Amino acid sequence: MKRNNMTTILSRIALGQDDEMLQLVRQFAEGKKTAGTPMAIRFRPAVREFITRASQRLGISTAELVNVLMEGIMLETLAPRQATVTRIYERFWQLMDAHRLSVTSVAALLSGMNMGLSVLESRERTLDYLTAPVIHQLAEWFGVSFDWLDGTEEQPVKQVTFASWQDVSDRLFPAVSTGTVLPTLTLVRQDSSIDNIGGKNDMVVCIRQLKQINRITLRVVTCSGIIPHEVADNNKTNDFLTFCKIMQESSRLGGIETASSPAHIFSQFIRGSELPVSLLSTLSIYVEEQKRKGVNYQG
Repeated sequence: MKRNNMTTILSRIALGQDDEMLQLVRQFAEGKKTAGTPMAIRFRPAVREFITRASQRLGISTAELVNVLMEGIMLETLAPRQATVTRIYERFWQLMDAHRLSVTSVAALLSGMNMGLSVLESRERTLDYLTAPVIHQLAEWFGVSFDWLDGTEEQPVKQVTFASWQDVSDRLFPAVSTGTVLPTLTLVRQDSSIDNIGGKNDMVVCIRQLKQINRITLRVVTCSGIIPHEVADNNKTNDFLTFCKIMQESSRLGGIETASSPAHIFSQFIRGSELPVSLLSTLSIYVEEQKRKGVNYQG
């Protein structure tokens, strides 16, 4: 009996591809529009509800959401090289959107690379300009992995595991001596009322810094890492926070933020599966929503 599950179906699609299927993938990859008749699909109740909720939160139609997901499966399954190229373009704009940069701001930021509005308005021209040196420069500016930005790796940042609070200090304060804008520190712990996915009392450390590039101000997460629970006991953490407050009073640290995170956000911090700047933004929105409900999610 053939079992219908994701792994089996994707394998059978890849093994059963033919010229007609590949032609359809090429048409989609090249941006060619093809005519077709509407298709009615009956989803299982839970799937239908998920698609409806997800599309509402994304601000797109359910049809658009299903089409985007299916187009992604077509590329990943039948045209992996084209999928990598597509990921470069999509991750480039994901990075810009995560830092809330408009198209005109992106053009100003990349003016030294000759990537003006006319280039950015064209997918093909943008890809032509996203060469290895440009991707390396972007990765350095935004503190992300080159391998993620060029579409070959899944993790946007290389997570650091700190052996001690001294390791955090070494990452945090050398940047101050260069005369750049003061860094800020965000410490995130999973809500104590929920079992920790990353381990009891593990803590996430994010170091952020303002960068001024071509008159565009970026607030970049320059380092994201984990303090294991063996290191982050209360006394040592309190000593470190006291030290940070002293550094802040002496104008060597821009700010200190602490927050408790719900499990679904904290687990993504631990896995390193999303951009830290996006996770911090999502956490900030979540905390504000909890405040309006009378729940304190500050650490």
